[in-house]
Amino acid sequence: MFLDELGEFPPHLLNALRQPLEEGKVTIARRGSSLTFPARSQVIAASNPCPCGFSGDRLVSCRCSAAEIARYRKRLAEPFLDRFDLRIAMSAPDPDSLLGPPGEGSATIRVRVGLAREKQLLRAEGTNAQLGRQALDRLVYEDAAVGLIGVALRKGFLTGRGADRVRRVARTIADLAASEPVEEAHIAEAIAYRSSF
Repeated sequence: MFLDELGEFPPHLLNALRQPLEEGKVTIARRGSSLTFPARSQVIAASNPCPCGFSGDRLVSCRCSAAEIARYRKRLAEPFLDRFDLRIAMSAPDPDSLLGPPGEGSATIRVRVGLAREKQLLRAEGTNAQLGRQALDRLVYEDAAVGLIGVALRKGFLTGRGADRVRRVARTIADLAASEPVEEAHIAEAIAYRSSF
């Protein structure tokens, strides 16, 4: 599911997505009874950094006041954003990068992703995204990787939920690199993919 202009959604609708995003199911209760339905999906969202869309832009000045930006960003509550594995701030591409040499080809990436996915399915009963806390605890981590997660938790960069999400993403990064243990560099990269909105 793709949610475009996430910052424009009413906060109560976004909060209603918290349970399905976290648990992969939705429970509907009406008149003394309730039904639970499967609702596991991949959610991708995009949002501008402010109402005019130019906060932080290097070429165009933002027209929003600090109060407008704060009000806009407050619509996306941290507990809601914490349920996204990857949160990446993007800026306009540098023209030189658009004119530079091509990147790695899709066919090459597809092979690497296929091998990583096979490894995940052999390791567990699903992909890394479906690993629960106990399965995450059984994975092999370098001591420095565990230490980095601890530092991020103590400094308030991660919540408990965020730490689990970082471990899932780091395991995927390690799989793509064909690394058995999750290394400190994998954790650091996964943390970097959780940049704040």
